[in-house]
Amino acid sequence: MRRSKGVVSNTLTFTKDMPLRVKKETFLANDANKNRFVSLLKDSLNNHGIEAIQAEGDADLLIVQTAVAKSNETKTVVFGEDTDLLILLCHHARQNQNEIFFTTDKQITLKAHKIWDISKTKTVLGEDLCYQLPFIHALTGCDTTSRLFGIGKPFALKKIKSDEYLQEQAQIFMSANMTKDVIIKAGEEALVSLYGGIPLEGLDLLRWRKFTAKTMSVSRVTGVQVQSLPPTSNAAQFHSLRVYLQCQYWLDKTVEDLNPKEWGWTIRKDTLFPKEMSQQPAPDFLLNIIHCNCKTDCDTRKCGCRKNGLSCSNGCGSCRGINCSNSQQIAEDDLNDDE
Repeated sequence: MRRSKGVVSNTLTFTKDMPLRVKKETFLANDANKNRFVSLLKDSLNNHGIEAIQAEGDADLLIVQTAVAKSNETKTVVFGEDTDLLILLCHHARQNQNEIFFTTDKQITLKAHKIWDISKTKTVLGEDLCYQLPFIHALTGCDTTSRLFGIGKPFALKKIKSDEYLQEQAQIFMSANMTKDVIIKAGEEALVSLYGGIPLEGLDLLRWRKFTAKTMSVSRVTGVQVQSLPPTSNAAQFHSLRVYLQCQYWLDKTVEDLNPKEWGWTIRKDTLFPKEMSQQPAPDFLLNIIHCNCKTDCDTRKCGCRKNGLSCSNGCGSCRGINCSNSQQIAEDDLNDDE
């Protein structure tokens, strides 16, 4: 949905010999068109003696599993642009196999062209860190989890290498059959660690400490940037559940019993959406201070309410919180559709 940028494409009936009369991005924005195209491409490759496999869902894990299996026979090269592939190769590859290389197929200069030797990368990082990579990657943001504002992956990698307490939380996420209560607690402790808090302090107390410290150091003009604060404990629990679900999938564990709706996701109009939170991020008297004066549909981060993770309210200028894409009424209507 994010990549399509709101582009709407019709489902086309086409054959492999038909020329494309629409933009590639518009054509591929339709799942039915994309799936049929991939199926035709796979059949064409197979007919020309090139082995091709079509993934039913996300292909990253299948690509890595195939590469690792092929490395039992010969040196293997994986072409791709996705960081997930590099993370999963470092996690799943074994040192007693033939070499696996990861690179890009983009036509870029040789000077900037990176080729990762997975075996050497694993040696530099260490087996323990490679084992924990899926957790730290999902926690700091991947395709199915939210990015932590101000917490980059290089910082998180450096942190987990030296922080034994954070490593303990990672081990919980990398283990099967953990209860939701255990995951929520471990996720909160991991986030507290990344945001520079004290073990067992809790996110809400840390968030309050960070807020009070910032109010004493910033000017009235700039104010406190709310997005720079740690997430609330309530919001973090849903994030942690999604992280655990993604880690278990990447580990190729049995996930049939893990219903996404019980692990941080909800269904709106037949589509999975992440649950953001079930409580307000701040007291009402503070939330009422934040409002926008958007002249459009409040559908971008230029909207002050959306930027701060809030629905528009009757205190807003033009939309009044009732006739824009960020209104609480629309969210409630979606929830009612689910019920």
